[in-house]
Amino acid sequence: MRRAIFTSVCCLAVWAGALHPVRADDLPRYHPHAQVSGTIRVWGSPDDGRLIEELEAAYRRYQPAVQFRNTLHGPESTFAAVYMDVADIAFMAREIRVPLETMGFEWVHHYPPFEVAIANAGLGAAHGPGRPAVDLAFFVNKANPLSCVTLRQLDDVFAADHRRGGNDIRRWGELGLGGNWAHREIHVYGPALNSISSVYVRRSVLAGSRKWNPDYRTVRGGWSEVLQNLARDPDGIAFAPPLPGNPGAKPLRLAASGQSPCYRLTAQSAKTRTYPLLRTVDVALDRAPGAPLQPRVKEFLRFILSRQGQRILASDGAYLPLSAVSVRAQLERLQ
Repeated sequence: MRRAIFTSVCCLAVWAGALHPVRADDLPRYHPHAQVSGTIRVWGSPDDGRLIEELEAAYRRYQPAVQFRNTLHGPESTFAAVYMDVADIAFMAREIRVPLETMGFEWVHHYPPFEVAIANAGLGAAHGPGRPAVDLAFFVNKANPLSCVTLRQLDDVFAADHRRGGNDIRRWGELGLGGNWAHREIHVYGPALNSISSVYVRRSVLAGSRKWNPDYRTVRGGWSEVLQNLARDPDGIAFAPPLPGNPGAKPLRLAASGQSPCYRLTAQSAKTRTYPLLRTVDVALDRAPGAPLQPRVKEFLRFILSRQGQRILASDGAYLPLSAVSVRAQLERLQ
């Protein structure tokens, strides 16, 4: 039996033509290609329970012969449940840990998971601790005059080996600040280095490096604690979702390169994919190379990528819908 895995993974690609606001009316409506039947076993997090149930209920209006069996223990068990053959679908709401989890999958199947994006990550306001698929901004203290950084500059600040081709940046003057700021040391803050968000930053900002700035200051607790550290430290910099209620921390605009525009992370820049550091919520499938998808799983994915499915994802408030161009690109991957 083919098995499918829902998970959140990082994705920096901007699909051609995707720079348009997302409107549900632009997306194709779901019409079954075939009537299917059987049971789909779903594992996931309790935080995603209502969303999963709404998607399933809406899908069954078109495919009444399909049943679902849900197990919502949390994101740490969902991926393992797939290659232990107790789950068909795992809705993980986080990145797959590479290589820890992918090795287990590939040892069993001898090929990697096949991934399809089903939504854009959200901005954090509707996320509980079990829903970490949020887009991240970089913050400084509100007194800091810095307004924009590039991905390479962030790599120079947060990393030790600089796979983007730069060098150590350890003082604010090296980011262009003058006067009293020029010789002040940069204090780097963030969550634990083995956290899902740190793994995402390591992959997408540090170009996969595991060598962090040796003076990285780990903050225990949640995102509010990270931003509170910045509010107390004028020389601090950190990454976090753009959560409300933290006036002491200022979000920086971000540029893909020194020749690119600077963009602030907002709902609009996430939907139009102009912000250069974005995550998608992906579906990873147990699909052998060249093999067709299991029909009931394929139809369920087609529904999630439809106008009806994307409206449900958007109404939940945790994730943002895909653009019409992105949806078409993902539907092609199901063939």
